[in-house]
Amino acid sequence: MQHFDLEKFAQGKLSAQINKALERVTENVQDPNTDPEKVRKIVATITLRPNAERNYVATAVEVKTTLAPEIGAVTALNMGRDLRTGKVDCVEIANQIPGQLSVEDITEETEKEEPVTTFDPDTGEIFEPSNNVVDLRSRQA
Repeated sequence: MQHFDLEKFAQGKLSAQINKALERVTENVQDPNTDPEKVRKIVATITLRPNAERNYVATAVEVKTTLAPEIGAVTALNMGRDLRTGKVDCVEIANQIPGQLSVEDITEETEKEEPVTTFDPDTGEIFEPSNNVVDLRSRQA
């Protein structure tokens, strides 16, 4: 019997399908959303269907892959009923409890402008703005 070169078998389609399957498996292995320890498979099937006289065989090649599924995501939901309206509500809890203020929410409120201080360039005396002016002449001893 003649030796078949699987690289050229079915006009090279078997080899091309196996290479594509290897690429899909490699991408699946490198995907951080899949389990790294799950087994992946590549199955190459050559189907032979002879005719009644057994002198001709229709041959088909097929390559199938078994990949690791993506890992499911986990989150938390806060569920409840609005006591005022009676409607049910569901909110995803990410890094913050619903209703809790974050730093970004209050930074605008807490930022205060510092008073501008000026100075006399000749003497170096610092002038500080103040609304509490004390008139010492009006005070009685």
